[in-house]
Amino acid sequence: MTQHERADELIHNHVAGAAAAAAIPLPLIDLVAVTAVQLSLMRRLGRLYGAEVGVDAAGAVGVGLFGALLPRVAASALKILPGIGTIGGAVAQSALSGATTWALAQSMRDRLERGALDPDTRAHSDVTRSLARAERLRRRGLLTEEEYLRTRDELLSAL
Repeated sequence: MTQHERADELIHNHVAGAAAAAAIPLPLIDLVAVTAVQLSLMRRLGRLYGAEVGVDAAGAVGVGLFGALLPRVAASALKILPGIGTIGGAVAQSALSGATTWALAQSMRDRLERGALDPDTRAHSDVTRSLARAERLRRRGLLTEEEYLRTRDELLSAL
């Protein structure tokens, strides 16, 4: 099984878990459960791709807001419609929690596959931007050739 296929399986299992967690009838417990499933998914995807994915308190709150609270608000709004009631809201909340978990996972997997979370990739990108900036400054006459070469050498040695 390829890494991408293992990621698909991991995502599929966590989407189902988030949908099930959203169906917990206890207020706030369902939100915490969906957020826990999503944080677990992020960490496991990171491990699968060889990246350390740590989520601080602010990140966990962000995941909770995106992945649990947003579907909860949307599902609650559905409850005002006649005939849908509690069951329709719960079904909608489960579906929306699964969908937001899937979207979060796809975004995370794309970043991991591009190496966007890898510190070495970020450093390379930063050096590339700095080199381009130094080149623009040299062309404008704001850096001498000597200053440009010294800056370029320092940036390249940082890699």
